[in-house]
Amino acid sequence: MGSQVHLNIYQDFPWLMGKLFQFFGLASWWVQSRLGRKRPLVNTMIIHYACNLRCRHCSLVGNEALLPPKQSLSAQELEEEMRAMRKTGARILYFEGGEPTLWSDDGKDLGDMIELGRSMGYFNIGYTTNGTNRFYTGSDVISISLDGTKEVHDSIRGEGVFDTLMKNLEELDHPSVFANFVIQKSNLHVIRETAELVRDNPSIKGIIYNFITPPPYEEVPTWEEKKKAVDEIIQMKKDKLPILNSKRALKLLLEEDFADKCPYFVSAFVLPDGSHAHGCPMEGTESCHNCGFDAVREYYLVNRGNPFTILEMTRMFALSK
Repeated sequence: MGSQVHLNIYQDFPWLMGKLFQFFGLASWWVQSRLGRKRPLVNTMIIHYACNLRCRHCSLVGNEALLPPKQSLSAQELEEEMRAMRKTGARILYFEGGEPTLWSDDGKDLGDMIELGRSMGYFNIGYTTNGTNRFYTGSDVISISLDGTKEVHDSIRGEGVFDTLMKNLEELDHPSVFANFVIQKSNLHVIRETAELVRDNPSIKGIIYNFITPPPYEEVPTWEEKKKAVDEIIQMKKDKLPILNSKRALKLLLEEDFADKCPYFVSAFVLPDGSHAHGCPMEGTESCHNCGFDAVREYYLVNRGNPFTILEMTRMFALSK
């Protein structure tokens, strides 16, 4: 019995060290921000706009004609930007798209960029994917887009997408896969059912809810519908469903215009044309005044020093393997 306890301690040691490393990394960033050093914590790299799907609620599809001619970062540009952002203080690295798993350049793919980021000292690396391509398991976090049960998910993302995602998940061996659910009018009725689906799927560790940030505006729920959804999700947390949103951030999602509270300095964005947004690419637009991103609320609470949110954020972020 005693040897088994010791064995478990040794096996859990990297996990515990990763937990402490991330917690103190967040705490150190917070202390410095309170002392006036407004540095980005998160480096979000939108590596290209290409995608194999045309989801009904996608703002890129809706604004295709407005996208710049240059729609992808090269491997060299990615490396240079990752190093530059690391020097500014960013410690969390996220790859977005488009569909980031489709990116490649000069014989390199997303997996190579994940390993490069790790060698630079980013303590948490992740990416968001629709799950229909391949998974790169070297990241700390894999965030999969899951917008409902099979029928609802396919109505938003395309026929057969749900089954492909679930089949790929069956073959995936990764400790930190989380579902990202974008709440919109067409999936309000399956909020709980989707969380139960996540609970029953051994490959997915939890689910986080965001409201859709328009465009398209026709899919944006009314404030009353949002209030009902938030109340339901809070109850789901009480029912021990694997909800990753903090309770306080969920309530703040009901403040649709978060522009005056948004901690813009927390995030730095690099766009496919090589431009930068130190804050949010939607800052100053009408979309900013209809923000549905939970992360904005979580970072706001972290920046204010809320200990419960800091602990939940540490849990939400994947642990270094």
